[in-house]
Amino acid sequence: MNERIRELAEQAGISLSQKDFSYYWVESAEDIEKFAELIVRECIGILETEIELVKGYKSTACNDFDVRWHEGKIEHFVKLIEKNKKHFGVEE
Repeated sequence: MNERIRELAEQAGISLSQKDFSYYWVESAEDIEKFAELIVRECIGILETEIELVKGYKSTACNDFDVRWHEGKIEHFVKLIEKNKKHFGVEE
């Protein structure tokens, strides 16, 4: 488990008792649900960052083909975000 997962677990109220994560304490099912939601939101945030990067590439595109290519990538990322929100039941 990496440090970001540890941070998200603690943010969700899950106590990680050892540095190697070999055991932990969960207070409630709500903690686990919150932890899962934080992970999904983190993944969505990565896709949103990619959208912003591709928008930057699109703005410097030299031809119509490249513009359309970047527009397609943006559309794909937006669809992935919506699919993940729907699949995991994550609200805005």
